[in-house]
Amino acid sequence: MKGKILSVTVAIMAWFGAVFFVNAYQIDCPQKINVKEEVENMPDGWEFSDDINSLTVSFSSMIVYYDNPSRMGALKPAKGTVDGKKHELIWEVNHYTDVEPYYVVCSYNVRRIELIKKIDLSMKSCWADYSKNEQGKKGTLTCSTSEAKNLH
Repeated sequence: MKGKILSVTVAIMAWFGAVFFVNAYQIDCPQKINVKEEVENMPDGWEFSDDINSLTVSFSSMIVYYDNPSRMGALKPAKGTVDGKKHELIWEVNHYTDVEPYYVVCSYNVRRIELIKKIDLSMKSCWADYSKNEQGKKGTLTCSTSEAKNLH
């Protein structure tokens, strides 16, 4: 009998842990990335300057897209609340009302370099937080299974 109670208790704790884990999550844009340039099919008579072939670029901004970013469906952020907390940059990403997934794009300060990550399909709203530290600008997209309210 004690074994059954212990098993049920562990199962309930695991379920609560899973529910709270899926409720919200964060996507942190890398603050700095190293880029190595390579030129393919070099035209005759041209050379590549190898003193700039390795470059470190810093994070600049985040954009949320409906569907693959190559289709250019950037979403406009709004002000509003999620779970009673005010946010300046909120996007609705409710996959259940839309067909395609959503993506976050982290942009970097030179040469239009972007990193792309799909947003979990269970999320309904996301908001951006920007901060600075000794390495520079930092961007975090926090997403929740709660819907955004009071959007304007």
